[in-house]
Amino acid sequence: MGNAASRMKKRGHREVVVFGRRAVLEALAREARDLEVCEVWVVKSVAADFRSELERACRRAGIDLRVGTPAEVRALSGEPRHDQGVAARIRLARVIGVTTYLELQKGGAARHPKRLIALDGVTNSQNIGLVVRTLVACGLDGILWPTIGSPWVNGLVIKASASTLYRCTILRCETLTEGLADLKRAGFEIAGLTQNGHTNLFDHKFPHRSVVVVGNETVGLASEVEKILDQRLSIPLQGSVESLNVAVAAALACYKAAGMISGQLPNGAQ
Repeated sequence: MGNAASRMKKRGHREVVVFGRRAVLEALAREARDLEVCEVWVVKSVAADFRSELERACRRAGIDLRVGTPAEVRALSGEPRHDQGVAARIRLARVIGVTTYLELQKGGAARHPKRLIALDGVTNSQNIGLVVRTLVACGLDGILWPTIGSPWVNGLVIKASASTLYRCTILRCETLTEGLADLKRAGFEIAGLTQNGHTNLFDHKFPHRSVVVVGNETVGLASEVEKILDQRLSIPLQGSVESLNVAVAAALACYKAAGMISGQLPNGAQ
């Protein structure tokens, strides 16, 4: 199982580990179009009522539940403080390369607006999970996810997303600049949230194909990412506040890109 855990850490891999009682049960309940559950482990000392519930869920999913020691489960989860004595290895079904995604858009799907989110330099797994949760709630088409410069999908991301990540299309690329460049060549507008943006986010009209890039709340967007931008957007702030938490900023961008909020501000705010 130690070898399996090391494979799971490979960036860009479809196979990842989820842990925690609720997260594992939710994975077992997902449809095949979202993921495949490969194995489930539980510590023998886990409460009997939960083990019974887990056994029933595994039977419904056609999976044999494996009972192990705390050390064995810990070796799989890699998160002894958070795994609650249960972990599962799963294979995500919605991870796709940018080139493959663009090939699919040449069919009938090209007639429908496409809205994507990208994160630049965001390394906190909880923030990433919160962004995923929001973009799924808004009905956006997916997230551009680099394997360099960002944590890959992991149990903490999935937990923070409330398992909505299973329904999120992940456009995998090696670096963010490469992924953005590929999308730009395919006709996507690349818009970035910046402090010195020329256009108010809420006034911007997103074209048929759009990517919104949200950067690290401390340093913003990297210079190489800024060079790719077609639009620099800003979020109006008051009270000497310089920036918002990245998950909050991304949430506003998601709702605007989805056409769910307008540019009108209350009480004449600028």
